Amino acid sequence: MPTPSFTSYPSDRPLGAAFSALKDIASFVGHTLRPAPAPPHANVPRGDGHTVLVLPGFMTGDFATRSLIMWLRDAGYDARGWGSGLNWGPTPAALTRCAALVDEANMRTGQKVSLIGRSLGGVFARELAKDAPAKIHRVITLGTPIRFPIKTPLSPFAETMSVRFDQAFTKRMPDLVRNPPVPVTAFYSRSDGIVPWRSCLVDEAPGAENVEVDSPHTIMGSHPVAMRIIAERLASKPG
Repeated sequence: MPTPSFTSYPSDRPLGAAFSALKDIASFVGHTLRPAPAPPHANVPRGDGHTVLVLPGFMTGDFATRSLIMWLRDAGYDARGWGSGLNWGPTPAALTRCAALVDEANMRTGQKVSLIGRSLGGVFARELAKDAPAKIHRVITLGTPIRFPIKTPLSPFAETMSVRFDQAFTKRMPDLVRNPPVPVTAFYSRSDGIVPWRSCLVDEAPGAENVEVDSPHTIMGSHPVAMRIIAERLASKPG
């Protein structure tokens, strides 16, 4: 049985899509060389020390979320990356790793864990929260598509790797749009050069919100406005 297709290339604008993706990636390189000033910690709520797991996007790793992780640590959280190299999609190994990180943090601290997912990492975060809501404080996603299939310039890479995807996970595709039973904040950007912004919108309800920022896809977690709101949401109590 063939693996369900999560993505397709934007064939109606092939050159424009490629150009937008290159611009977005260039933004990441530029930010790495000259990071934008992060919000002063004096201007955001102080963290309570609970664990915040930051999951990377497709074909990236902790290097892409390092600035957010370090800023959250200085803000008073036990912020951690996933420590598993590049994210090659929802493979059995990647999904097992994410679940193990949640279990370990929950057992070590006795507290609920917050999940921040960048792009595909946000899909992992949402599904983890559906599977183990009692262990999750809240979920924050950054440019995370939840309405599949999506048209993305990374589609050729995703299709190549799809043979390694966990079959049980791919069968969840029709249910990915359903919000987990924990507070959810979904960041999206109309300037996103990788993921169509409409595919990132969650169904708003009590405890589920969309927040727009003007940011390229690759550096959304380092956008000063997003960082400030992330700190505010992490410090807030559900309900």
